[in-house]
Amino acid sequence: MKLKLSRTIPANWFDWGRPEARDAVVLFGAAILSYVVAHIFDLAPKLFQLGIDYAEWELDDIIFVVVVMSIALTVYALRRYRDLSREIKSRIAAETEARNLARHDPLTGLPNRRFFEEKLEQCLSAATAAHQAAVLMLDLDGFKTVNDTHGHAVGDKALSEFARRVSVIVRADAFLARVGGDEFTIIMPKIGSLDDPTNLARRISAAVAEPFVIENVTAEFGVGIGIAIAPNDGVHADELVRRADRALYRAKAAGRSSVRFFEPEMDMHVERRIQIERELRLAIVSDGIVPHYQPLVSLSGNRIIGFEALARWENGDLGFIAPDVFIPIAEETGLINALGDRLFRRACVDAVSWPPGLVLAFNVSPIQLRDPTLGLRLLSILAQTGFSPRRLEIEITESALVENIGVAQIVIDQLREGGVRIALDDFGTGYATLSQLLSFHLDKIKIDRSFVSRLDKSEDSQVIVRAILGLAKGFGLTTTAEGVEDAGQLAYLKANGCTEGQGYLFSRAIPAADITALLGRSPHDSAVA
Repeated sequence: MKLKLSRTIPANWFDWGRPEARDAVVLFGAAILSYVVAHIFDLAPKLFQLGIDYAEWELDDIIFVVVVMSIALTVYALRRYRDLSREIKSRIAAETEARNLARHDPLTGLPNRRFFEEKLEQCLSAATAAHQAAVLMLDLDGFKTVNDTHGHAVGDKALSEFARRVSVIVRADAFLARVGGDEFTIIMPKIGSLDDPTNLARRISAAVAEPFVIENVTAEFGVGIGIAIAPNDGVHADELVRRADRALYRAKAAGRSSVRFFEPEMDMHVERRIQIERELRLAIVSDGIVPHYQPLVSLSGNRIIGFEALARWENGDLGFIAPDVFIPIAEETGLINALGDRLFRRACVDAVSWPPGLVLAFNVSPIQLRDPTLGLRLLSILAQTGFSPRRLEIEITESALVENIGVAQIVIDQLREGGVRIALDDFGTGYATLSQLLSFHLDKIKIDRSFVSRLDKSEDSQVIVRAILGLAKGFGLTTTAEGVEDAGQLAYLKANGCTEGQGYLFSRAIPAADITALLGRSPHDSAVA
């Protein structure tokens, strides 16, 4: 019986990229070259004869040693060459990887800001009036809340999923990059019309609107998009990016998943905002922002029972700046805690001199309520100024409670243990459930002015106000109606059991120096239109 042995030779048995293959070729070539040289010059007989002629000198041994050494040196040189080749290739690979990492975001794998700036410079060099380019700045709405609530691991996966969804949508010639925490940008090197970036922005918004499911967490995001067009809005990279960013700022101010193109007046708006921020920092340090006080009036007794502190700022260069302008800037820039603490201290100092029965109402923002030390700081200021915590009402908006229930509960519990009353401001405008609201053990509900202002015109507002008053009465809560401006509104509120009122019908917010004069008059006599 014959056995047939066969050996399968791989198709890629010889690969020039393998160092063993190259070494074998070099050794084989050296052997062939040695043979050719020996044959041409007839070296073998000559070396043999030389060894015989000089046998007494032991030249044959020397020749043998030289040959062996030559072979050894050849092998050593080849191996050293191979090692150097490997080292050079490793360095080249490491440098290539370093360059790649320096130009890409490690989390999403997208190009980073550096790579984006290089690409944008290239695109702008080719942009003309006939061949426009677009830069889209994207910001993931709601990311910070998810990141703070569920942790950075969930936040990182949300960013990766966002990058994946957008990558699928952008066309092949577009360039998507991650340039910040939750900020992304897209370069469209050639657009036929403004419809191209508009349609892309709409598709991105629709893709992001689908819920994100990450580690058993379902999160909903939006995306704000600002768009700048080259060369119309700029021919330099930094100029175009700055204007796309300003369009994004306006988009974020317009609400979730808004899209805005850059407009020239945006430059003026941003310049004013920058100026306000600069002046705001100075005003906080110099106590340039002061509390004014609007009276809280008992509707049954027709008398002032306290005052709500409202921030007022008169700047020498910018004039009067409304709270709804500078407070959001303070929140965005992280100045709100410093501003809130200084205003609260000033209000407590002013309120110490009021008649003992009057209360002080003070608002805290949703951003302040994220700080678990807020309650302890407020109680410390009360102790330092000597104002009784039982005369203090802290007003918290419904949205602030919903954003961070855990921290809000800690802060409220600290304040209540110190004797402070808690009022829910702007009731009916947020998204809290009744069970959530009841868990905070509130003392007062403030009816939002948007309902009060329509009492004479809208039956729906009347029904809502009546329902709120009934709910508060059922739970034994005090009620304050905000924005009372005419006698008709006052009559309806009284008839339906509202306990307190606040608004221009009684008085505008006044400086601390005017409180004594106001207390000497009846609420209606001090009305200001």
